[in-house]
Amino acid sequence: MTTRRVISRESRQCSQIRPFLYVGGLAALSPRTLSRFCTTINLIPGFRITAPGHMKVLHIPVLDDESTDLSPYFTVVFKEIDSARKSLGRVLLLCAMGISRSATFAISYLMCIEKMSLHDAYKHVQYCRNIICPNVGFFQQMIDLEQKLYGKKTVQIIEPIQGVKVADVVWNELYQDMMESLSQTDQQSVRSLNSPPDSARHQDTRSLRSLNLVGEGNVDDITKELSSCHLPPSSEEEVEGSVQGGASIRGA
Repeated sequence: MTTRRVISRESRQCSQIRPFLYVGGLAALSPRTLSRFCTTINLIPGFRITAPGHMKVLHIPVLDDESTDLSPYFTVVFKEIDSARKSLGRVLLLCAMGISRSATFAISYLMCIEKMSLHDAYKHVQYCRNIICPNVGFFQQMIDLEQKLYGKKTVQIIEPIQGVKVADVVWNELYQDMMESLSQTDQQSVRSLNSPPDSARHQDTRSLRSLNLVGEGNVDDITKELSSCHLPPSSEEEVEGSVQGGASIRGA
């Protein structure tokens, strides 16, 4: 179960997805941490990284919003990751908490480049970083991408509660967590129903919403903490595009 303690612990570390690919959030940043990577892909709008001279910083400002279109950026992100793999380097996918945006690109990389199913790619990234939870809009884009690439869908968007849409792979985990917290008698009562009772649904909805919202909740506080970190200049790039306000190419 993803408790507050687990969220706090994992949000303060960079999680290895592959030897060359890591996912992390602002709370994990430090001069020592950044020194491990040859490239950082910064997905946070308005946040700038001044990093060691050996490290390349690619700025791709992406809002953690269900309506954000990620398709213009998949190719450039995948190329950066593959470049690091070939050179035996490491790439850090960075977003506010390492929960939604960076996890989505990591999952998509495994699906597109390593030919994993969306279900298996999600499960692998979640195994490496338990707190991940791409928003439902990002999940829908990955579902569409899997359908386009392989002609199949291994994840579905469902509506277990009226007005609440969620990927089935996420809902099943929340439901399982809820079942494990019940007594055997209560478990039998729940299993006798076709769907979780209202109380269980409300419990799982709170869990789901907390995962989807925690990514932005403490960004200001964390950014203030990071302002005390002083690092040497780095080379920087910003991808030209038009995601939620746009971006432009900019050199260091």
